[in-house]
Amino acid sequence: MLIVDQLRQNDPPLRALTLAVAVGLLVLLAGLWWVQIVRWKDFSARLEIQSVRTVRVPAVRGKILDRNGVALAENRPGFSVGLYLEELSPQFRAEYQRLRPVQVTTNRLPRWKAWLGFDAVRTQYVRLSRAELEALAWVARARVVSNAVAQIHQGLAQTPVFDEARFRQHYRTRLALPYPVLTGLATEQVARFEEQALAPVGADLEIQSLRIYPFQTTAAHVLGYLTRDDRSYPGEEASFSYRLPDYCGVVGIEGGFDPVLRGRAGVKSVLVNNLGYKQGEEIWSPAQPGQNVVLTLDLRVQQAAERALRRAGPNTRGAAVVMDVRNGDILAMASSPAPDPNHFVHGFPPGEYERLNNEALRPQVNRATQEHYAPGSIFKVVVGLACLENGLDPRAVYAVQPDPANPTRGCIFVGRQKKRDTAPPGDYDFRRALLRSSNSYFITNGLRRGVLPRVITLGQRLHLGQRFGLPTRQEAPGDFPSPRQASSPAWRDGDTANLCIGQGPIAVTPLQMAVVTCAIANGGVVFWPRLVQRLEPQESDFAHTAQEFPAARERDRLGVSARNLRILHDAMLADTEDPEGTGRAAAVPGLRVCGKTGTAQVTDAQNRLVGHNAWFISFAPYESPRYAVVVLVEDGASGGATCAPIAREIYLALQQLPANPGGTLAALN
Repeated sequence: MLIVDQLRQNDPPLRALTLAVAVGLLVLLAGLWWVQIVRWKDFSARLEIQSVRTVRVPAVRGKILDRNGVALAENRPGFSVGLYLEELSPQFRAEYQRLRPVQVTTNRLPRWKAWLGFDAVRTQYVRLSRAELEALAWVARARVVSNAVAQIHQGLAQTPVFDEARFRQHYRTRLALPYPVLTGLATEQVARFEEQALAPVGADLEIQSLRIYPFQTTAAHVLGYLTRDDRSYPGEEASFSYRLPDYCGVVGIEGGFDPVLRGRAGVKSVLVNNLGYKQGEEIWSPAQPGQNVVLTLDLRVQQAAERALRRAGPNTRGAAVVMDVRNGDILAMASSPAPDPNHFVHGFPPGEYERLNNEALRPQVNRATQEHYAPGSIFKVVVGLACLENGLDPRAVYAVQPDPANPTRGCIFVGRQKKRDTAPPGDYDFRRALLRSSNSYFITNGLRRGVLPRVITLGQRLHLGQRFGLPTRQEAPGDFPSPRQASSPAWRDGDTANLCIGQGPIAVTPLQMAVVTCAIANGGVVFWPRLVQRLEPQESDFAHTAQEFPAARERDRLGVSARNLRILHDAMLADTEDPEGTGRAAAVPGLRVCGKTGTAQVTDAQNRLVGHNAWFISFAPYESPRYAVVVLVEDGASGGATCAPIAREIYLALQQLPANPGGTLAALN
């Protein structure tokens, strides 16, 4: 061959190169032999004592935004200090050796050892049982970690706190993860920790996404709250070794859109040795952030509604709903009192958990959708519309008779049962009967032939007694009689009389009455209320587009004449503008408000009167309706005295909204 022939010739450089290549090959073969033959037991043992742990890494939760892009629920970095225990293992061993008891013995040395300088005193470890050695190891670990924790706390001007039981639990079950020392660090503490030159070995700053509600109790019931939940969800691996802290939504938007908001958790692998200490880690699957949920709420209107409710009293129990009558968008949905959803994530301050479970206040209940009430006189707008559709002449006069027990007030007898009237005796046409809220007038006309079926039909077209399907898990259907129930032999004139004044077999939520008010204001279209505008990715890209929820979804129509609606509008306008009107406190300069007050009786299980609930429903402007405002206050004095002033404050706030292409109240006046 050519190479052999060349080597046979006298070519020293070629021979040297050949020798170098041969030596290199021999070295590689020797190394391979050493690894595969000599050290195979060492590598095999190392593989046996190493294992992989899978860790569930939560995704960044999507934001909840108002219609203008203001974050009502967002995420902020949460800083904490953790100790990586594997870096403390040398200190564990040193402390263990220091704590291990020893005994000293003095030996009698031979002369030659004494002459050579051997020491006659010898120390040796005391023989201990396995249990005693294990207990000593725990003491050593606890002392080292306790000292490190104290050093961290003192460096951050904190009182040292060390929970040995918590440390032992972490060491046994989560050794590959850092031991948490301090959580919720402020910015100043983070800076101080980073500047520390003598931070203990193994201490490191950890960053985790934390849920924050920047406006505290604002829209708290709509937003809902979170609870700790680290479990796997469909599409995720179920057999995680460790799970980092995570949360899931319970109610509100957090609960209804939890699968969208939470995104998809990631997975990382942690290589640990036989002692359980981390040797390395690798991300298998990165976490995918959740999507943002954009609501129809306007933060400015929401805050105005909540502020108005609070001014009625520090412990006001009530609700306020503001809707766009043209498309059913919910601009504000307030319930008072309200919890702070931050407390469910970051902990309750002293006394707050007891307030949350107060049976009288019930802050967790969304009174706008979750609680239903007798509507009282606000239901007279539906009864009055049914009477007009049945042929009632709005100019016809009805004489209200005085109450024998109280001549300054009217009354009407239905059979032997007397129905009291808050209006004084006198002559009433439709307009005056509505603005004075005369029970006698509406009971008399409601008992006329053909009116009750029309009332039931209107209630069905308004879908009273039915849920809207809001994604908040906080809806009550209410109650409304069916045609079969109203035509049964068990139905009496007394039941019809009660229904005509919003009592008896009827219960509604404030949101349901807001939908009723919208339908009356917009000409008879019953909309599905819309609370969510769209879902959108946290980061804009071409791969993911926003999912829009259509506005102005028509659910039904009242099927009434425009003439009768106009008559009703005029009467509701008189309720706030006429000197006799019960809703005069809702009047706003420069804005014509149409309204109706109501005060419903509250009875106990024995049908005894225990209080009143006050109502006010309204819409504005009269000339071109845009907004519907509904207010309810439990145990209020009356609709006119308690709720109308709250509605007035909301309308004043609506007037301050700047004109924009979306069409605000200011743009209509």
